[in-house]
Amino acid sequence: MLLLVKNAKIVQPKSPHHGKRCDVLIRNGQIETIGEHLTAEGAELITGKDLWLMPALTDTYAFFREPGYEYKETLATGTAAAFRGGFTRILAQPATKPVIQTKGEVQALLSRSPKEVDLLPAGALTEDLQGKHIAEMLDMHAAGAVAFSNAESSIENSRTMLLALQYARHTGAPVMVIPTDAYLSQGTLVHEGEMSTRLGLKGMPALAEELAVARDLELLAYAGGRLHFSKISTSGSVERIRKAKKAGLQVTCGVAAHQLLLTDEVLPAFETAHKVWPPLRDESHRQALLTGVADGTIDFICSDHQPEDTEHKFLEFDQAAFGMATLETTLSTVVTAFHGHAALEQAMLALTERPAAWLGLSDDTIQAGVKARLVVCDVAASYTVEQKHLSTKGVNNAMLGQQLNGPIRLVVHGDKTYLPHV
Repeated sequence: MLLLVKNAKIVQPKSPHHGKRCDVLIRNGQIETIGEHLTAEGAELITGKDLWLMPALTDTYAFFREPGYEYKETLATGTAAAFRGGFTRILAQPATKPVIQTKGEVQALLSRSPKEVDLLPAGALTEDLQGKHIAEMLDMHAAGAVAFSNAESSIENSRTMLLALQYARHTGAPVMVIPTDAYLSQGTLVHEGEMSTRLGLKGMPALAEELAVARDLELLAYAGGRLHFSKISTSGSVERIRKAKKAGLQVTCGVAAHQLLLTDEVLPAFETAHKVWPPLRDESHRQALLTGVADGTIDFICSDHQPEDTEHKFLEFDQAAFGMATLETTLSTVVTAFHGHAALEQAMLALTERPAAWLGLSDDTIQAGVKARLVVCDVAASYTVEQKHLSTKGVNNAMLGQQLNGPIRLVVHGDKTYLPHV
């Protein structure tokens, strides 16, 4: 296949073309030429109002549900959704059935990785994700696990958390947690604030997250190692992590893309696709998250892809499962959140080179002669999300029917190509 991307801004700091507007000719999955005013007979032209060309995205937090929950998502549908969304690397969370907690389960996941998307296993941090006993971390790491995660489950026992950090030091892999005080958050549905009071729904205070962040940072300072807060949602968390980084701790954090765009103001419709964990916060917290991405305190933006079926999502709000199906719309959600914002480029790096480097992966420099692993989007264009844009089995994409900026124009990973016609 011959593809010619016209007048695209290249976003990759190590590329000699970074920040420049260029034409890029791709032949059979390889970048052939980068220059100006290129032509190529028979090439498929990719044009737009304001094209940005970047390394394909790397996701640090997504659920594919297989094995055990194939009625919600399969590896085939999940990776198809990922590729459509511009992702070619996914750190898959271990909350499957069985839980990914042995070297055999890590190897099984790796053996099923499709060509268009590289699946990277996150092994379970504790047995059955119960937060009590440390899982077989050394064996899983030797088999290919690149991180250890307790998925959505908090670790209440400080001793267990301390041991997790100490054991993980022997592998060099990061420990991933969702910072939540289980007692302050028990039974909560939404953010605690004016909206929860108006709607009569039990709210989760920001303090429930911030206390857990403070505790785990103290444990990190004591034990050493690498700690990653998979997704944060409050201004207090951003500030605590900012101070910890300045103090020299090896801490990183991510934020779910939807937390950068949506607030609890969407909740009066009781749309269960907006029921997520941590909950959508108010505007003051959203602004703090945007600032955190802009100044680098927040290292990565993740999809937080959690596909659900109708039986678990089309219920009364208090009965519905938490989570959104997001892979196809993550990039557009981020572009929309940062539309007109000077930090849009920083946000793109939080989806591309930063998570890749954190996982010990390298991106080929965008230049002639290298394999193409890239995504092109039009940051100045908009589109309405329709069912035809989605490959996931999940019924809970909250952006369906919404207008977003930044439609994807091209995804290439070697000989695999997605060329949408939005």
